[in-house]
Amino acid sequence: MSDAPVPRDTPAALQSLRELPLPEPVSYAPQTIGWVFVALLLVVIVLAAAWLAWRRHERSRYRREALAELARIEAKLGDEATRASALGEIAPLMKRTALAAAPREQVAALSGASWLAYLKKTHGAFDDESGALLYMASYAPRERLAAITRQQAQRLVQAARDWIGQHHVEV
Repeated sequence: MSDAPVPRDTPAALQSLRELPLPEPVSYAPQTIGWVFVALLLVVIVLAAAWLAWRRHERSRYRREALAELARIEAKLGDEATRASALGEIAPLMKRTALAAAPREQVAALSGASWLAYLKKTHGAFDDESGALLYMASYAPRERLAAITRQQAQRLVQAARDWIGQHHVEV
C-alpha cells in the first residue's frame, strides 16, 4: 500500500505514514530437539502397535478358518439328508482347532469325558447338553444322528462357535 498514491484531501501529518511491515511467517518445524524425539517416539509406538495387531491377527487365523468351516457345516444342517454327516464333521473340526491352539501333547490323546472336560476348562460356555450332543455326533451311528432335531443341532453349532471364537489355552 506504500506504492499507492495518497489522496489529496489527506492531512499532511498522515501523508508521511507508511504501513507496518509484517513479521516473517512462523515455522512449523520443531524449534527444539525434544520435539524431534517426541515425534520419533510416537512413530515407534505406532509401528509397534501395528506390528502387534498384525501378529495377533495372524495368530487368530486358525479361528477364522475354523469359523468359516463351521458356517459351511451349519449350512448343511438344514437339509435332513446331510444333517447326520454335517453333525459328524463338528467334532473333528473342534479337535483340529484345539490342536492349532494348544500343544499336541495336551490335546491329541483326549477323547470322551476328558475331551469334554478340556472344552469346559478352556471355555466355560460348553455345557453338558452340548457336550452330550458333541459326544453323540462323534461316535453314534448315522441312524441315531438322524434323531437329533434341528434345534439341538443349532445349539451344538452355537456352542462350537462360542468355543472356537473364545477359547483360551493355557500353555
